[in-house]
Amino acid sequence: MSTVTNLILVQQYLTRYVLSIILALGNLGNLIAIGLFLQNKHRKNPCSIYLLFASIFGLIAANWAIVPVVYALDHFSMVNSSLILCRIRGYMIHTNSQCFRYTLVLMCADRYAFCSTRVSIRSLSRPQIAYRSIGIIITFWMIVTFHVLVWESIENNRCYVYGIYGQIFSFYSLIFTGIIPISMMIFFSILLMKTLRKLRGRVQPINNTRQLNRRDINLMKLALAEVIVYIFCTFGYPLINIYMSITANMTSTKTAERQQIESFIDFLLATLLLYLNYNTTFYVHIFISKTYRKDVKEFILKLVAKVRGIEQTENNPLGIENQIRTRQ
Repeated sequence: MSTVTNLILVQQYLTRYVLSIILALGNLGNLIAIGLFLQNKHRKNPCSIYLLFASIFGLIAANWAIVPVVYALDHFSMVNSSLILCRIRGYMIHTNSQCFRYTLVLMCADRYAFCSTRVSIRSLSRPQIAYRSIGIIITFWMIVTFHVLVWESIENNRCYVYGIYGQIFSFYSLIFTGIIPISMMIFFSILLMKTLRKLRGRVQPINNTRQLNRRDINLMKLALAEVIVYIFCTFGYPLINIYMSITANMTSTKTAERQQIESFIDFLLATLLLYLNYNTTFYVHIFISKTYRKDVKEFILKLVAKVRGIEQTENNPLGIENQIRTRQ
């Protein structure tokens, strides 16, 4: 078998099985995280609020991105045939992915603010600030990403960005998907680590209200882990976009083998790794934080107990009433 054929088969297997598994596990993890962070005790913590919305954005982006790709393997590709659906899908993915990225940036900024020794900066780490910031991010990116609804198009049975718009979009992605969020995450992470070193070096009274508890330290670890995972999954996406847009008009000089190799690399960087990022948040937290694992276990046990209670009530609707009468 030729290299072209092998790469096509490998890409199909990765799409059918690996992407499907990523989506299934990602949906499970994101739904558990959403349920966990919706609890009252977490809604009072700004970092938990950012993690809640990051899970929501990741859930939406992953399903709009992966489901049509996997479905198209064995069925008619509606995305590549309907311009309306093509643009709606592109807008939903791009808007939610940008909200996901910049929510992670806000989370890193919040952890630095929480640890800051300056009262004015520390006051920014509040639930009210978190909700307002999320609202601003959603509004901003819903407006800014509107260009996808206008200029994304279908050529050669493929929904993508082409021509001058494609070249502009590639540099736009480099700046707003790569340079800005990664730089800001690294910047706030460095400030956070410096602040933590200062706090550890100080002798604090036992009753100091600014002494960090175990839950806050774990949330800081989670924030730093998210930065590492984001950089790993995203660094290649803007670069491959620029390369593909620059060489888009050189197809006549490329061999079939080179075109397939480029397509495969584009799939790995702009699909597999990029979509993996939206589905790993829950599992990164499970791996890093013992406190998070404990919270998840308690949440699942409560959920199971609640479901069993509902089933018992449905199967024996007079059971509770009989128990009350017996006690009386």
